[in-house]
Amino acid sequence: MSSRPVARPTRRGAATRERIIEAATEVFARRGVHGTRVADIAERAGVAYGLVYHHFRNKEEILSAIFAERWAQYVAYLEEVAGMPLSFRERMARLVHFWVETYRVETDLMTVMINEITRSYEFLESHDITAVLVAFDPIERIIAEGRESGQVRATVDARLATYAVLGVAEMVLTGYVIGSLPRSDQGAYARDEAQLLALLLDGLSASPS
Repeated sequence: MSSRPVARPTRRGAATRERIIEAATEVFARRGVHGTRVADIAERAGVAYGLVYHHFRNKEEILSAIFAERWAQYVAYLEEVAGMPLSFRERMARLVHFWVETYRVETDLMTVMINEITRSYEFLESHDITAVLVAFDPIERIIAEGRESGQVRATVDARLATYAVLGVAEMVLTGYVIGSLPRSDQGAYARDEAQLLALLLDGLSASPS
């Protein structure tokens, strides 16, 4: 007796699931996970309340899906930059632009990532921390390769510098999210990118440009 094949998600089902994730991202950014009801997500997505439960067991599982899918895309880009045949300065410029531009274009997503995931002890304690730490590896390689090529000071500890770079990025993004670093136009974000890059390079470059 042959077993029944596992049904694959339909294109329509995948689209509905994505709509729920997008709606949840927007509602989580406004109300936080604890202040959000599944009914709020269903209403924003324009789907029946029960349809949300067809795709997810609860709102925490939706948050996990946001992390798993969006974080994977984030790490994939970091790996892409780490593999580019560019100078240390050029690769760092791409990273800084990516962080700032992602917040500018996808404010709700970055708000959820900062408030509900990277700065949430509750979330991190309930998930495999190694899934977060994989983002450190490509940045550490960028710094280590810069050191080997003479573009970064030979005395720089690549792992320690990685924590410093990510710490700067996270705190600036947190400032955007909580409103302590208000920015009203694209020019302001562009100036932030220039200043962030200058700060990071002045601290890491073998000789300031």
